[in-house]
Amino acid sequence: MSEQPDDVDEQPEAVRALVGRTITVTEALSGISNARPYQLRITGARMASDPASHTVHVTGDRLRMDGRPAIRKRGPVENTTVWLLDGWTEILGLPALPLREWAREAAGTPVYSESQRAGIAAQIVDAGAAYRVTVGDVVEDQAVPGDKVAHQVAEALAEDGMRLDRHTDGRTLRLRYADGRPPMLLAPEG
Repeated sequence: MSEQPDDVDEQPEAVRALVGRTITVTEALSGISNARPYQLRITGARMASDPASHTVHVTGDRLRMDGRPAIRKRGPVENTTVWLLDGWTEILGLPALPLREWAREAAGTPVYSESQRAGIAAQIVDAGAAYRVTVGDVVEDQAVPGDKVAHQVAEALAEDGMRLDRHTDGRTLRLRYADGRPPMLLAPEG
């Protein structure tokens, strides 16, 4: 549920710069002790979901240190996954990462059943709180009870392309829609 978007455009410049690059994976980058260094031709990269973390998830094709494809019994080693730890930008000489204000909590998809959507919303929304709702620049006059907000979030999770993000304050939620509707902010009172 807590994952970052694969949309390359939404990733920081340093993360976008990794795609297509070949790096040498060492203990300093991956944190895996006693592992032999190897090269990785990166085909995909995305930030971890924790807004305070600068860890990045990369996938790619594993290469030997001489640049030739790493081979196992069934052929080349493709789609290798590695987590690069905090500090990877300095090690690889890439620009520092900006602080992230929002982290994705969930994404809408029509494949969720009604009960799955309700369960996801219940985990994210505090049903006992009252929320101040802002749509675009319009703030609703009255606070909305948390159970109604949870129901609204559950309905939004049925929409393909909807994103539910949490602010680094740990409380404020944001619904963003792929169809261009203005974002909805849900801020608990108190």
